Amino acid sequence: MSTGGAVVVRAAGEGRGFAIGPDRVVVKGATAHDGDGFSVIEYEGAAGAPGPPLHLHRGFEECWYILEGEVDFSLGEEVRRVGTGGFVLVPRDAPHTFRVAGGAPARWLGVFSPAGGLGLIEELGEILPADGPPDVEKVKALFARYQTEVVGGPIV
Repeated sequence: MSTGGAVVVRAAGEGRGFAIGPDRVVVKGATAHDGDGFSVIEYEGAAGAPGPPLHLHRGFEECWYILEGEVDFSLGEEVRRVGTGGFVLVPRDAPHTFRVAGGAPARWLGVFSPAGGLGLIEELGEILPADGPPDVEKVKALFARYQTEVVGGPIV
């Protein structure tokens, strides 16, 4: 969804949507994936769903602004619960993972810089089933293409 320099305006709920397992993503806007811009998503994480394994990105940064609910973030050795209005910035090479805390879904805005980080979650949505274990080899190959390395397990 490259803007090509065009202004983008989206109303609540607008944007290209897709699923990542039981979670829902809406792409609000993105500059070209091969440039130095950024992409913005709205993400709704399902309550009780396991998060991804502890990982790090070598090729992009990401940040999160929590709109509703609570999310546990593992940031290296530390697990922090971040609620509505909270913010997390994850620089390149910083080990991290997340999972929705409590019994309700959580929603957040996510920003990837450069914009190419969006490609990782778009492709992840294509290979993760809504109700079952992922194909680990496909996930590893995808992560490798996006300079992302698994360095541990999910939050338990």
